[in-house]
Amino acid sequence: MEKITSVAAMRRSDAAEIANGTPSKTLMYRAGLGVYQSYDWHGNIDIVCGSGNNAGDGYVLAMLLQNAGYTCRIVRTSEKLSPDGAYYFAKCRDAGIPVTRNIEFSQTDVIVDCLLGTGFQGQLRSDLHGIVEQIAASGAYVISVDINSGMYGDTGEGFCVRSDLTVSIGTLKYGHLVGLHQGQIGTLCNCDIGIPCIGESAIIYAPDEAPDPESPQTLPELICRILDAAGIPDGDASTRLQNYVRPVYDRIRWMEIPKVDASF
Repeated sequence: MEKITSVAAMRRSDAAEIANGTPSKTLMYRAGLGVYQSYDWHGNIDIVCGSGNNAGDGYVLAMLLQNAGYTCRIVRTSEKLSPDGAYYFAKCRDAGIPVTRNIEFSQTDVIVDCLLGTGFQGQLRSDLHGIVEQIAASGAYVISVDINSGMYGDTGEGFCVRSDLTVSIGTLKYGHLVGLHQGQIGTLCNCDIGIPCIGESAIIYAPDEAPDPESPQTLPELICRILDAAGIPDGDASTRLQNYVRPVYDRIRWMEIPKVDASF
């Protein structure tokens, strides 16, 4: 069995782990390592970065790819940097990783989407809307980091990047399941980077697992609304959630990332 949670609960879990002594730069490194280990890399790789910590995960990935001998470049869409992102971006510049503001993917085999994270809500700015359209038209294999840029992490709503693979960091969020059902996400991988999930969450069981009758679930109102919108019949919470997950479960996988400190 695995957990699924809300964006707010994941943020509180992240903050608690940092307060308990794990540096935020270490968690960012583990996130980038999780993305690196989630795919069999090849060809020309473009890492499309925005301005927040999601971009920072991409900068870590760029370092790992270069160290392993892969061809990658960073495509920057903003001059802004989060504090941890700035730390890893400086490492990338010192290592000579190519950086461009030219958003052009004609020679790109793999696009890594690090534009926006799970905190995004609302409408995409026109420039970001255009980048999402360019990614869709590229024909490249698309990997979204933590969540598809433009997707609301709690509901799966929004005009967003359509990914072949989405690599969730920490714990799956409710919107991931919606994106999987609606075809915005091809395959979903969750990377456990050592952040215990605290606060509200739900449990999803593998198809060969039976929900524990001694520990019935009470689903958050948000996930109940998602199940209602999907037409999942009324019943006990665990059964309803399982009925929603079962058709797409074979497209979800989980990875546990070594709890290492940052190595560069």
